[in-house]
Amino acid sequence: MKGTISSVGLERCLHTAEVTSSNLVLSIDSTIYSLQGILEPWFAVQYLNSKNISKETLKNSDALIIRSTRKYGAETLLGTKVKFIGTVTSGYEHIDTEFCKQNGIFISTAHGSNAESVADYISAALIEISKKISKPLNELTLGIIGVGAVGTCVKKNAENFGMRLLLSDPPKNLSDNIFAADIITLHTPLETGGKYPTKYLANEEFFGKTKKGTWLINAARGAVCNSEALRHALQSGHLGGAVIDTWENEPNIDTSLLPLLEIATPHIAGHSAEAKINASKMIVGSLLEFFGIESKAHFDTSPHKTGVYSIRTDDLAFRKNPSHFTEIRNSYERIYVN
Repeated sequence: MKGTISSVGLERCLHTAEVTSSNLVLSIDSTIYSLQGILEPWFAVQYLNSKNISKETLKNSDALIIRSTRKYGAETLLGTKVKFIGTVTSGYEHIDTEFCKQNGIFISTAHGSNAESVADYISAALIEISKKISKPLNELTLGIIGVGAVGTCVKKNAENFGMRLLLSDPPKNLSDNIFAADIITLHTPLETGGKYPTKYLANEEFFGKTKKGTWLINAARGAVCNSEALRHALQSGHLGGAVIDTWENEPNIDTSLLPLLEIATPHIAGHSAEAKINASKMIVGSLLEFFGIESKAHFDTSPHKTGVYSIRTDDLAFRKNPSHFTEIRNSYERIYVN
């Protein structure tokens, strides 16, 4: 399906003539604002607050489009008609894939849709680090751990800055070479099991291998970095500093880390207007194709990005109300300054 569907090892459910667009019911997380009013030509659409998505509210739904703000499994889906779940995120760890496999539910992700948005965030962070340590970026070495869609965009931007690059695409090849970097940025998915787990990839051993004064950026997944190991590395002065966008136990994060961080944001690196539209377009395309609907949906693609992204503005807004993690993230609009 044009490379936009991640089946997570699932078999596609084949839909025939008995399923037509006139009787399809679709439920959408109401905070996915870019989808409002888009799919009504083909579906009876209900918009639900994620807290209200349940077996009862999904009873008659054929499809569901979600974000990663909560978990979805048997407690939400058992006994419903749902055969398609689209998540407007690159990852799918918030979905019980084994349950979906057993119940014939197809999963579609928006992998790669936010790559440029995250890369812009990393570029802004790199500029701030450069200012903080009074050293130009072209004299610094950047270590990129995870060179997929996002990591590749980060690499391209860093090359434009003239930075020296060290690349590692773990967990297949996390070599000691990466620890020579002045700044290390994480861009791996979160894998808690299997042959190559990435949970707590950045742990005490990891930080012990970095040279003194190294900076860390995490805009991947919170649990790729062990919070306590990070705290120790910062408090001991071994790390030069850190920029954190993704956290363990979101949205109930450990706010005691905030004073130790140079920049802290509530998982918004991939939340630019362009990224949200890209994700929505990918999921809508997959949804229509899954149900055999040949029409195309139309989105407002007018340009949103003008000027330079102001990462310090996002940091300040979050520090004022860190307990409002979800609210800030849901209503987030990226600010650019001229």
